[in-house]
Amino acid sequence: MISWDMVHTILLLALVYPSRAQDAIPQSEVEAEEIPEGASTLAFVFDVTGSMYDDLVQVIEGASKILETSLKRPKRPLFNFALVPFHDPEIGPVTVTTDPKKFQYELRELYVQGGGDCPEMSIGAIKIALEISLPGSFIYVFTDARSKDYRLAHEVLQLIQQKQSQVVFVLTGDCDDRSHIGYRVYEEIASTSSGQVFHLDKKQVNEVLKWVEEAVQASKVHLLSTDHLEQAVNTWKIPFDPSLKEVTVSLSGPSPMIEIRNPLGKLIKKGFGLNELLNIHNSAKVVNVKEPEAGIWTVKTSSTGRHSVRITGLSTIDFRAGFSRKPTLDFKKTVSRPVQGIPTYVLLNTSGISIPARVDRLELLSISGSSLKTIPVKYYPERKPYGLWNISDFIPPNEAFFLKVTGYDKDDFLFQRVSSVSFSSIVPDAPKVTMPEKTPGYYLQPGQIPCTIDSLLPFTLSFVRNGATLGVDQYLKESASVTWDIEEVTLSDEGAYECIAVSSVGTGRAQTFFDVSEPPPVIQVPNNVTVTPGETAVLTCLVISAVDYNLTWQRNDRDVRLTDPARMRILANLSLELRSVKFSDAGEYRCVVCNEGGSSTESVFLTVQGTVLTVTSESWYLSVFLL
Repeated sequence: MISWDMVHTILLLALVYPSRAQDAIPQSEVEAEEIPEGASTLAFVFDVTGSMYDDLVQVIEGASKILETSLKRPKRPLFNFALVPFHDPEIGPVTVTTDPKKFQYELRELYVQGGGDCPEMSIGAIKIALEISLPGSFIYVFTDARSKDYRLAHEVLQLIQQKQSQVVFVLTGDCDDRSHIGYRVYEEIASTSSGQVFHLDKKQVNEVLKWVEEAVQASKVHLLSTDHLEQAVNTWKIPFDPSLKEVTVSLSGPSPMIEIRNPLGKLIKKGFGLNELLNIHNSAKVVNVKEPEAGIWTVKTSSTGRHSVRITGLSTIDFRAGFSRKPTLDFKKTVSRPVQGIPTYVLLNTSGISIPARVDRLELLSISGSSLKTIPVKYYPERKPYGLWNISDFIPPNEAFFLKVTGYDKDDFLFQRVSSVSFSSIVPDAPKVTMPEKTPGYYLQPGQIPCTIDSLLPFTLSFVRNGATLGVDQYLKESASVTWDIEEVTLSDEGAYECIAVSSVGTGRAQTFFDVSEPPPVIQVPNNVTVTPGETAVLTCLVISAVDYNLTWQRNDRDVRLTDPARMRILANLSLELRSVKFSDAGEYRCVVCNEGGSSTESVFLTVQGTVLTVTSESWYLSVFLL
């Protein structure tokens, strides 16, 4: 079981990582405009099986101190709080609140149940936490078991890339098998989100308390994020620009070692510029430097096994990225992931820089930190708003990658930032083809067979009937809605039609039945009618129909012959005759025509005018209607 010292330590891991909130999504109880810019959610995903009883007690005790520390900061990174308890096979009940007291109350109300099962339903709980949290949030997972529902990992990774949120694992057990996929997905989720996996023992209370004081801050940015599958010694050259108020280096892995040297090559030692925030001998080490001088710093890290390295800073200079298949300066037209094998553009939105500061290049980095591709960035000083940078197209790598932006600030100091999450390309499926089950066609009129194709890759489209291709194939670069056009429909056109789309990864097809019938009648109104009281009015609708039809005259949705049959009758040509017209007869009359193809309606208006008497003189005239 975890001691209070250790749990207190890990609860604060939550607060050592940067906030990356972007485009905050409103929660159900809060309107979007009430959420401050840069707001984040602090979410605890907690295993409430019986083996976690001691851990739960300690988390409850430590939560108030953690929240108190974060809320005292002048710029608060946390807007709301989420609690997602889980145990096999259930998840919940889930709590989301902006009230820290409510959050603590719900923690106290949790109770553990059942035995010490292994594995547990942890990935589904993480998925829910990501869904209910704001973008750029902190998700902290407390468990002593590997995952049972690891097949949900793909959905979780997609959510992480969409929301740019971070997931940190605090493990006090792993079912004694770190090679199992149920444990490996923890490492994959942490790697994608720039989080880490911590295995803790019962130590370092004083370091944790110091860490609490230092960790809870907003405006955190990423300078480096790497994961290594085996023991390694790495040396990183990183530019510290003047905007960096502090830099934190975190290493999770066995026998962690961190050395930091300033631009002059001098080793920064503990107590002489280096602050040690956490030091757990066989698990983790966290150090930071405050107010570092500008220049190229050297960070050396080592570990005797699988490990991860995160270097973050406190700065106003940062960026976010979106991907598109066409050049754009509109973030609404970008997506959070590129498509594998397709030329892709990157749109960067930088914050914290102004003319003459500029972005110089974009680099794609592997998970281990090696360079995959470098792309120069064109400088547009006249572009408004300043800070948008469109990167020319490239083919995304088949592996997960980070984006690294390098540029120069207004004083020409070099700066470097790395994306808060790694990106994996969308692997496209075969085209998805849809057609209506039945498509209507009308005899001797133009007809269309519709087909909609959804595809991430270019494809070749063809229409087929009775095994024969109609016309020529079409090559389309993106999703589209197309039609096979029939100039004049005949009865022989009736039958099944197939739409087939073929891309490099597969074939999609759909079928519709073209049902030919007579078209609805067409009605033409020669003219509206104007008469004087006592005259006879004849209202006419000319009907075009290839088959027999019925015509009725209506007024106010009633058959006119039922209103005054003595004065109204239908003539041989189906016109409506009104004898001895009254003023009350004026208004709209509708002719409704039906045949086997459907119905049509048109309106004829009857105007009833009085006799006009005109009196004139040399300077004026008066017109009077005799009613």
